[in-house]
Amino acid sequence: MRGAIIGDIIGSAFINSPQPPSDFQLLKPVSAYTDDTILTIATADAIVNNRSYAEAIQYWTMKFPRAGYRSAFLEWALAGNPELGYVSEGDGAARRVSPIGFAANTIDEALEETRKATIITHPSEDKVKAAQALTGSIFLARTGRNKVAIKDFVCNELGYELPIGLSKDCVSKLKGRYNSPVPCSIMAFLESQSFEEAIRLSIGLDGPSNTLGSITGAIAQAYYKHIPRSIHRKALSRLAPELEEVLLKFEEVYCQSVLSVKNEIQFNFH
Repeated sequence: MRGAIIGDIIGSAFINSPQPPSDFQLLKPVSAYTDDTILTIATADAIVNNRSYAEAIQYWTMKFPRAGYRSAFLEWALAGNPELGYVSEGDGAARRVSPIGFAANTIDEALEETRKATIITHPSEDKVKAAQALTGSIFLARTGRNKVAIKDFVCNELGYELPIGLSKDCVSKLKGRYNSPVPCSIMAFLESQSFEEAIRLSIGLDGPSNTLGSITGAIAQAYYKHIPRSIHRKALSRLAPELEEVLLKFEEVYCQSVLSVKNEIQFNFH
């Protein structure tokens, strides 16, 4: 799960600037978590504390209301009523559901829970499928499936289109088919050879850099099962204590198989 947060933090520095060359500085003074991280934490909180996804989303948005949400979403969240309807055409569902891929016991459970978590704000089938492509990829990656199997699941079993290859304008090329950064984020992972390269490839694309980094980072963590110490130490030191607490609680239960060294986690946070 920390892969998603790290990708968000690294990508945040490039949201309003030209996309960087591949050798860009990963973490800058302005690098910070955004609403992608807050909502990812909300999903993790719902899982570990047995809360409804809607309740957790609204709770964490209220705690961190200035993280960069869309105005209509913020209005819905701050109303504090999970029963109120809200429909978004954005990509907010896929960027918040990665904890489900780490926590699910089966691929079917991952897909079903993803649907439940997505339709709260993104009830269209395209948005559900985008979110399922992410969590399904995470589940397969963390359970030892190779990239061929992951791609086969996304394209053939789920029926989700991926780009033929990765190009800088990948996101805009697929905009008419999928108004989502998910296909190109998955392809950035598939074409990478390490966690760091996956992040660099995703953020080098034209598009919402923090969301691209977050989605790619989640799958890359599940697959490579290693994040360089210097990257997660510098990135996660920027988390608020409340967010860190949920992250550590979730990972203690669900992510031990995709964390390199347990002692390293303690070293980085204390």
